[in-house]
Amino acid sequence: MKIKRIKKDTKSASVGIFVPAGSAFENEKERGLAHFIEHMLFKGTKRRSYKEIAADIDKLGGVINAFTSTEYTGFYIKVLKDYIPMAFDVLADIITNSVIDAVELEKEKGVIIEEINMTNDNPDDAVYEAFLENAIPTSFGKPILGTKEHILSYTREDLLRFLGKFYRPEEMIISAVGGDVDRFDFDVGDRFFFDEYVQPRPEVELRFEFKSGVDVIERDIAQANVVMGCELFSVYDDRKYAASLLNSSFGATMSSRLFQSIREEKSLCYSIYSSVKLYSKGGMFLIFAATSNDRAQHLIDAIRYELEKLKKDGLTKEELENAKTNFNGGYALSLESSYSVMVKQAIDTILYGDYVSEDYIMDRINKVSLDDIQQVIDLIDLNRFHITCLGNVKSINW
Repeated sequence: MKIKRIKKDTKSASVGIFVPAGSAFENEKERGLAHFIEHMLFKGTKRRSYKEIAADIDKLGGVINAFTSTEYTGFYIKVLKDYIPMAFDVLADIITNSVIDAVELEKEKGVIIEEINMTNDNPDDAVYEAFLENAIPTSFGKPILGTKEHILSYTREDLLRFLGKFYRPEEMIISAVGGDVDRFDFDVGDRFFFDEYVQPRPEVELRFEFKSGVDVIERDIAQANVVMGCELFSVYDDRKYAASLLNSSFGATMSSRLFQSIREEKSLCYSIYSSVKLYSKGGMFLIFAATSNDRAQHLIDAIRYELEKLKKDGLTKEELENAKTNFNGGYALSLESSYSVMVKQAIDTILYGDYVSEDYIMDRINKVSLDDIQQVIDLIDLNRFHITCLGNVKSINW
């Protein structure tokens, strides 16, 4: 395993073990497996029951948790620095010694199905899931949780085969940040419980595609929830710095154009914001909003007006400078946490091979010009937008 450390003068430490595989690596017969495995690694090891895994961290006053994303899966602990050895022993145990018990697997299917139900019942989540599936026809658009049909069909062997393909020790990353992390060796040993299933890593050709369109999903709820967006570029494109600043000025803050115009001036919604989502193979510029069903078309027209205005006039110099100040302040504050730096270090290592320093990123941000911003604005093609609306709405126009 690659071990990456950043010592910080903190009383706590965050340590994670990251696997460079997530839902985008799943084929049609594996939907939801990366997330299912995340659950099952907490369900008991050769040394600890699932109750003991939780109890051994709780008695330290710490946190143990995990998450599955599109391109990686992370397992982590947060504890006082004096407890790193005891807590890391638990973390290493679930990665190397989990038994994937068949009885517990059947029980956990019910938990994941309830998680799927919870997502489907939340309009914010449901409309975004629908947007991704309809706008991105490749594995990047598939639900991380999988479907109920997939989950119910899986056996212990299915999980072990997926582990053997992607949980390869030489590709995993240990990311440690906080007090005293430089004094601990973070040894996980060289034997994993699923060793017999290990096979040469398959050549997974990740592809990102984006298609335009309009979807209306009728549901009897009080608000119409809208997600819209267009294709941008991958996380490796240097235009990402300009995209971040454009996003900040256009829709990511309370002083942004979208918030001020559509919420404050027109009172069309409670929440509206934009986002830039970049993957290794592509990316998107997104807008999220919700309003009363009878005002859905008005909301969409108002957003389009702001986009057309942006395309016509661009950003002002003042807006760009304010966006830089906002980014630098928010970015620095976000990295006060050992957990945030730990996650950043792991993801940077997966994507770029090493940690990308805060000073480097802020320097690139500060060098962004209005011409750089305009290059990103030029990519926002209103004729190639995808719009998904979920609510008590029959149709929408774009």
